[in-house]
Amino acid sequence: MRFKKINKKGMFYLLLSSLFIVVMIFVFLAYKEYGYTERQEVAETRIRTIDGFIKDIDSDSDRSIYISGFRALIAVEDFVAQSGAYLNNTEEVFRLAFYNGTVNGTTVEILENSSYLDYLDKLKVIAGQIGLDIDMNVTDITLYHDSPWSVKVIATTRINITDQKGLAAWDFTRDYNTSVSLINIRDPVYSVATYGRVPNTIRITNITDFVNSTDNNTDNLMRHINNSYYATNTEAPSFLMRMKGNFSSSPYGIESIVNIDEMKLQDANYSSSKSIVDYILFSNISGYEELACNVDNMPNWFKIDLNHTSKYEVDDLNYTEC
Repeated sequence: MRFKKINKKGMFYLLLSSLFIVVMIFVFLAYKEYGYTERQEVAETRIRTIDGFIKDIDSDSDRSIYISGFRALIAVEDFVAQSGAYLNNTEEVFRLAFYNGTVNGTTVEILENSSYLDYLDKLKVIAGQIGLDIDMNVTDITLYHDSPWSVKVIATTRINITDQKGLAAWDFTRDYNTSVSLINIRDPVYSVATYGRVPNTIRITNITDFVNSTDNNTDNLMRHINNSYYATNTEAPSFLMRMKGNFSSSPYGIESIVNIDEMKLQDANYSSSKSIVDYILFSNISGYEELACNVDNMPNWFKIDLNHTSKYEVDDLNYTEC
């Protein structure tokens, strides 16, 4: 009888111990699963934060490229105006101005704290504040016309982002780009040709009807000239070509008609035997020698080549060929 009682007691303790072990295993596994889930949620939150930072770079880069690009164009044109000479390597001069804010090795005021490199440095500070190490290496900067009135600037950038806690890392190359307006930037052709005496900023003409054919009213044509407005013309050079002193035709060509009264006022030299369309008057290109002179209702200095009489509706007026 005693042996049986001991056996029952031992069995009780065995079952109790087994139950305790099962409970402990359950608690351990549940805690482990909870810890894993918590860590996973933390990791996912962190990754979403970094993904958001990358998206912010995508959106902010457009704004930064526009600011740096617009100011770099101003700085490059200003260099042309001060030197009195066109550029042989416009794209390279622009790249240096855009990236590190220098022209001809000198830091320019308009790009202080506004170059693309300044923007990248600011990104590194912001990244550090959220626990990231970031390295951004610009491998190429591209500049070309996407319309007569704007240029496309593309910054090809290799980006490496590493979480300082070692959670994750990103390594990718991306083209950041935007279209930079040329409106209100000075025309380098005027700056060089007049030695800076008659600077002219690019502004799009709002005139579509230059001469009123009913009464030969030329007020609109004179307003176009007096305001030094620009119009598109595929026979004219583009803005980037003007930087180089290249007066060939371009699908992105723009032109203005020179206000000779302003030239006289500033004692700027010009040829009275040439068409007063800017790229013709300020260059030695040929093919525009036949002129319309003594045009009705226009100043006696108004002379325009026969290639342009139709565009500016001079054909509606009486004139003599000279």
